[in-house]
Amino acid sequence: MRERPHVVLFTLVVGYAAFYLCRANVEAAFPLLKQSFSFTKTQLGLLSSVPIAAYALGKVLMGALGDLIGGKRLIVLAIAGSVAATFVFGASGALGAFILCASANRFFQSGGWSGAVHVISRRFEPRRHGLVMGIMSTSYELGNVLALLLCSAITLRLPGWRPLFVVTPLLLAAVGLFVVLALPAGGPLPATPEAAASLGVQDDPSLADIVRSLARKPAFWIAVALSVLLTFLRIGFLTWTPMYLYEVSHATDISGSIAKAAFFSSAGVVAALSTGALSDRFGPGRRAPVMTGSLAVVVVLVLVLAHGGVRSPLPAALLIGAIGLFLLGPYSLLAGALALDVSGKRGAATAAGIIDGAGYLGASSAGVVLGKLAEERGWSAAFDATAAVALVATIVAGAWSVAVLRRRA
Repeated sequence: MRERPHVVLFTLVVGYAAFYLCRANVEAAFPLLKQSFSFTKTQLGLLSSVPIAAYALGKVLMGALGDLIGGKRLIVLAIAGSVAATFVFGASGALGAFILCASANRFFQSGGWSGAVHVISRRFEPRRHGLVMGIMSTSYELGNVLALLLCSAITLRLPGWRPLFVVTPLLLAAVGLFVVLALPAGGPLPATPEAAASLGVQDDPSLADIVRSLARKPAFWIAVALSVLLTFLRIGFLTWTPMYLYEVSHATDISGSIAKAAFFSSAGVVAALSTGALSDRFGPGRRAPVMTGSLAVVVVLVLVLAHGGVRSPLPAALLIGAIGLFLLGPYSLLAGALALDVSGKRGAATAAGIIDGAGYLGASSAGVVLGKLAEERGWSAAFDATAAVALVATIVAGAWSVAVLRRRA
């Protein structure tokens, strides 16, 4: 029963979504940590940026590990480490300890996505990768939405910030047990000529063979560049939306601000499904035109957020949700369908880990840079910087689209 593809995909979606229970709780706690410890936005930015750098490092290392030990084992390891680090975070009481625990948490969590990609690469055909990875990509948007709503409910009913780091790891541990029971073991596939040809190497390629093969593909490097830009944008909004909405509400509604921040990821659920399915119509290696059109809209919407005179939380949240609708679709393709396009069945976890790792390394500056701009020059300046990054991403995707369309002509 658990070998059936729909059972595997459901288990992976639930398992990866649950990681956000012990991820979204950190940003959701920003207003409460500011109240309790008088942290500045720059200090809170460090609590975002340093762990994301650890996450980027983990993406590369854990991705390679996934191709060695298998996807299921990597996912279980990631859940166990995240649960332990979150409990320790909740028992701490200083910025340095918070950063250390959050970094350990993110390092372990970095294995979750690569593990899932490893399993999918062995159980779903390439012609379905866009749709399957689109469905899989709803996991991190749904997970973020549900985690934020849960954090909102916790802050409404339980005093202080510590309950956010007790309730959430208990729930993640329960989901981890479900994954152990429901997900089949993801052993390696037998070597086939087709799998070897997709990588351009001999049967049973080594990690060095996989990396060399990926490095020869221009599409891989374009995916890496776009990952840096789009992950910066996504992390910027995930990190600062609760604080921004809290300040737009004139510092009167922490719980409501956390709940409204979920609009961004809620829109991403729709975006991931529609963009993945739409990109399959173009086929593997031809997904760039879909990304370009979406990113052009993101530039316009971010500039409206910066200079449109938005002064109340609900319109601001709706506009941020619209940004999520057009940003998170292209983002969902990067370490999903695009990683599978360039890697084939062998090396999928490594490709996803490198693409995602590069993205999170670039995004590690989002917390500090945008926090410092917001603190010193206001939110409009932070959104202007965000729009500039979105414009560069649009240009890169547009140039790639032209190259793709010329090859098809």
